[in-house]
Amino acid sequence: MRVLIINPPWPGKGFGTRSQNRIIKHRSDKFLQYPIFLAYSTAQLKEAGHDVSYVDSVIQDLNMARTIQAAKIREPDVIFMETTTPSIEADYKSLSALKEATGARIMVGGPHATYFHKKVLEDCPAIDIVVRHEFDTKIAEVVSSLGDLKKVKGITFRVDEKIVDNGDGEMCEDLDSVPFPDRDTIPWKWYLEAWYSRQPFMNMMTSRGCPYHCSFCLWPQSMYGHRQRFRSLDNVFSEIHHLIDQYGLREINIDDGTFTTKRDRVIDFCRRIKKGKLDLIWTCNGRVDNLDDEMLMEMKRSGCKMIRLGVESGSQEVLDKIRKGLTLKQIEEGFKLVKRSGIQALGGFMFGFPYDTRETVEQTIKFAKKLSPDQVQFSINMCYPGTSLYEYARDNDLLLAKSFKEFDMTYGPVVKTIDMERGDLDHILARAYREFYFRPKFILQTILHMKDIDEIRRALRSLKSLVKTIRLHNG
Repeated sequence: MRVLIINPPWPGKGFGTRSQNRIIKHRSDKFLQYPIFLAYSTAQLKEAGHDVSYVDSVIQDLNMARTIQAAKIREPDVIFMETTTPSIEADYKSLSALKEATGARIMVGGPHATYFHKKVLEDCPAIDIVVRHEFDTKIAEVVSSLGDLKKVKGITFRVDEKIVDNGDGEMCEDLDSVPFPDRDTIPWKWYLEAWYSRQPFMNMMTSRGCPYHCSFCLWPQSMYGHRQRFRSLDNVFSEIHHLIDQYGLREINIDDGTFTTKRDRVIDFCRRIKKGKLDLIWTCNGRVDNLDDEMLMEMKRSGCKMIRLGVESGSQEVLDKIRKGLTLKQIEEGFKLVKRSGIQALGGFMFGFPYDTRETVEQTIKFAKKLSPDQVQFSINMCYPGTSLYEYARDNDLLLAKSFKEFDMTYGPVVKTIDMERGDLDHILARAYREFYFRPKFILQTILHMKDIDEIRRALRSLKSLVKTIRLHNG
């Protein structure tokens, strides 16, 4: 079978981020995250004997006419797309046009299609199959079984006028058996993060699932579950050595939901990097309540550049209601530990929870300044379908959005807060970024981190991205 994996255009302000994003939005620049689940999908399709090609219209600056032309040239039997909530209306139009132009079977995956697996088939007649949850480990079986889909678990599909739900499939237990992502068909060079320091820069995952139960977090609830499944470190380092030998890898972003959950595994990972004398720097997602001085020391010695830490709110009441499982004191202590280790900290903060007030918004901005991480990510809570927070908002008549396209973070909050109108948070992201980054304390802190030319370049690149972000959210 000829399979085309596609990321079609997504109209709107800036550049739409579909794949691999837990916070799906339009952003101001083309620093888009590497779509690793698509690369895993490609590797597994190829292993099963299928011919796979790829088009990313957002990265390649293709309008719909050129996207259709690119698709027709490839003469696909199957087209697969990872859909999202804020892009779904545009996705329906794109998939309908692609179906008409190519006659291919249309398959979709992703959180939105997983949650609304029957509805997307009802709403878009062009879609033939929904591959639910962790689509990359199922996609090859689905394509190989197009003649008899009833035997494939974890999909919903169309048979004439009937929609068939085959029930949830099993999550892949043996992650070591999954072939490494195909970084050639899904070109690694197209994708970077604004904060990278060295190239070649690549993303990888060493585990799937997240054991924490934050009510707003999309992936554990809709994609890969709360039970964390780990690759063996032998398998992880086989991939790392492959990336070094094949591409000259110099920096890794480990995109596990939470990399720091198993202390001994983290320390073993760090010591293997040191023992192998690998010239790498790396970044990961962590939590403040599973860090300690020894682990951070090992991480720093092995080249850990930055840890991304979710804070979300400066209000303890809001933290409790979103089931963050942390106290403000734990968060402060965690950031102090990271700073003391010499590793940079990125703090994630959100506005617009149903429990937010004018006061809690100010508390969050103030808390961000107090913690003074090396970088911040400010977001508006989008309450995506597939999360328990979405169901809470829906059941309590708190949803403000009239269409799914409003979930792209350029329309403002999508749920009612306690004492604010929607317009009160119109420019909150631009304001928060300005107030945080343009402080003398932060500027000095950044200068002190500039110890080599890579960090100077990173800081200048991040400044340029910051200015674009402020302009996007001021518009």
